[in-house]
Amino acid sequence: MQQPIIIEVTRGDYLESRHQVIAIVTDSQGKRVHEWGNAEQLVFPRSTAKPLQAMPLVLSGAADALQLNNKQLAMACSSHNGEEQHAQVVNAWLKQLNMDDQALECGSHWPMHEPATLALAKSGSGIQACPVHNNCSGKHCGFLSLAYHRGIEHQGYIKAEHAIQQEVNSTMGEIMGVNVFDHPMGIDGCSIPTYALPLPALAMGFARFGSGQQLPEGWAAAAKTLYDAMVAEPFYVAGSQRHCTHVMQAFGDQVACKTGAEGVFGAAIPSLGLGVAIKAIDGNSRAAEVALNYVLDTLGLQAKDPSFTQHIDLYNRNQMQVGQVRLAKP
Repeated sequence: MQQPIIIEVTRGDYLESRHQVIAIVTDSQGKRVHEWGNAEQLVFPRSTAKPLQAMPLVLSGAADALQLNNKQLAMACSSHNGEEQHAQVVNAWLKQLNMDDQALECGSHWPMHEPATLALAKSGSGIQACPVHNNCSGKHCGFLSLAYHRGIEHQGYIKAEHAIQQEVNSTMGEIMGVNVFDHPMGIDGCSIPTYALPLPALAMGFARFGSGQQLPEGWAAAAKTLYDAMVAEPFYVAGSQRHCTHVMQAFGDQVACKTGAEGVFGAAIPSLGLGVAIKAIDGNSRAAEVALNYVLDTLGLQAKDPSFTQHIDLYNRNQMQVGQVRLAKP
């Protein structure tokens, strides 16, 4: 078995913490190109699966019927910050469906982006955090759009037995080459079902999503529609100071990537026909982020932004650099 990727955290020049990361790169047929650590274990993809979960939105014809734009399609794949721009897209989308935020069953939380939370709290307008600010509200707008287009009752769409979740998860499983319903199920942070799946299947799913290879007829075009939206509007996949957005801005249309809770990351690289799946064993997202940078470098991808670095600098509240998150030195 290959050794896991070791990510170290420094304070000054001294090692403070270490993380172990498992990762795998496959092609669209599941052939393993690179592997670090025990990639055989089951992993909850969490929000990393969102681009695959958005496929029925396009395949069904809902995206075309509603004339969804790239910002909306990127939001359907997103874990967004809840910044003003994100909220504007979600509110307009709900209005398009003749719905309001009460139709969203993802729950409420304050924006993930601290300045957006402070601005909302200081507005003095009586505005409170609502489901629109939930980082998953874009994905849930996609679910509501699918129900709207299908003429299905949308209430309860988060339940595993609901027709929307059945379609979403069977489609995701088809892309990943697994029957998700045969795997352990949990409840995700936004209340939809999430399944513990093999990490290699997640990598293969991203390879297929990016390349269109090994997908059923017509699915490649749907995947390309979503891929193109993500790389065209990376801010709407995540937001300010977020790694997904940073990577896609730096690499242009070479990579579409998506983070998930508990240190999961996925990436599609169409030019190489490859997919990447990453899991930080301790669930730490900073480790998964640097591991993704390392894997992209290993695959020979070059950022178009010369300021992009493999490591991440750490700063304190006075904006003094205090350390780094980086690949461990041999």
